[in-house]
Amino acid sequence: MKLKLFLFSIIALVFVAGFTSCSHEAVIPESPIFSFSKNVQPIIVGSCAQGGCHDGSGKRLFRLLNYTDISKQVIAKNAKSSTLYQAITGDGKKLKPAPPLSPLSDESIKTIYLWIMQGAKNN
Repeated sequence: MKLKLFLFSIIALVFVAGFTSCSHEAVIPESPIFSFSKNVQPIIVGSCAQGGCHDGSGKRLFRLLNYTDISKQVIAKNAKSSTLYQAITGDGKKLKPAPPLSPLSDESIKTIYLWIMQGAKNN
């Protein structure tokens, strides 16, 4: 009887561990550190603030020219809730930037994602 209880306990433990081990957060690398001025700003200014889009001269609701502008569209360490990340990934809506510009590359999206998840610092 003790052997059956022991085996049942082991099986239950393995079963529960199998389900809980898959529900973890993604590990965000601390290195390399993504820099706003070197990595993120060139992507956003070069893609989003072109041709009257988010440069302040058009009809868009917000500018994306500098850290202050961009940080208003970001929730540090929470990319998926950040307006900026939602816009560049589509998030079920029209993908930005709109034609004639092309959408951001996967590498550019990853850079912005990691910068946000590393704290969206002005570095």
